[in-house]
Amino acid sequence: MIIPTFKRAYTDILNNKFLHMVCVITIALSVFIVAAFALFFTNATELLDAWQKGIRIITYLNDDVTAARRSDLITKIRKLSGVADIKFISKDDAFSDLKQKIGQQSSLLDGLDKNPLPDSIEIRLADSFRKLEDVQKIAQQIETLSSVHDVEYAQKWLYRFNGIYNLFKVTGLVLAGIFFIATLLIIANTIRLIMYARREELEIIRIVGADEGFIKYPLFIEAIIQGLSGAFIGLLALYLAFQFTIPNIKSDVLFSFFEIRFIPFEFLFAIVICSMMIGWVGCYFSIRKFLRL
Repeated sequence: MIIPTFKRAYTDILNNKFLHMVCVITIALSVFIVAAFALFFTNATELLDAWQKGIRIITYLNDDVTAARRSDLITKIRKLSGVADIKFISKDDAFSDLKQKIGQQSSLLDGLDKNPLPDSIEIRLADSFRKLEDVQKIAQQIETLSSVHDVEYAQKWLYRFNGIYNLFKVTGLVLAGIFFIATLLIIANTIRLIMYARREELEIIRIVGADEGFIKYPLFIEAIIQGLSGAFIGLLALYLAFQFTIPNIKSDVLFSFFEIRFIPFEFLFAIVICSMMIGWVGCYFSIRKFLRL
């Protein structure tokens, strides 16, 4: 029974190629857009995690801090909850590092009468203290300590990045829901059109004694094939766009510590399954209404 059912489904697809093509293209477009947002969310999440792992709280010291007071300050900071490692950077080391980074323009610094950079302490946080609230709390605790002139941890940039990420997240969920409903309705209407075009044939089949399973099972298979084909085309188009676009972006344009990756296999598999389920559900509601099951 399985093989004849697949044969009938294959014959129906050939006889209604245009309607099936419209349905597959619609699913492919929906999958492309949803997968594109999934690609962004995946990389944005990994970028945020990678950036948070690289967060350092820089504490700048007053100019009149003695070695004893500096040692006492380091001891107090080390006792704070969430502090994993501390590195003292003298003003001379910071000045030398600045010269090395600016390269050929380092001659501009030769005219300075004295080193304008302060001593600083670089603080690395534990993995469990990567959230913005945790970083802000530790920074506020350090600011209250004596001998501290200023504390820096890229607060504004992190706030903006979180805001943009949350905006895209909400937008992506809304668009995914809209395209899910739109695709479901289009598939249901396409199956209904196919059944309407074959209404005389279906009525004859029912009159001669064919049960409703004989009618609906090929349509279910067709809908699942449509979902699978649409998912494959949509994901393939996204992958080709990814391959043509990402290699042209240099790593130093974004972040040297982060590499943009395509959607993980588990996520791809879930998208394909959801696409096939959308096809099946759309077909189910269409058949239920048309045959009044």
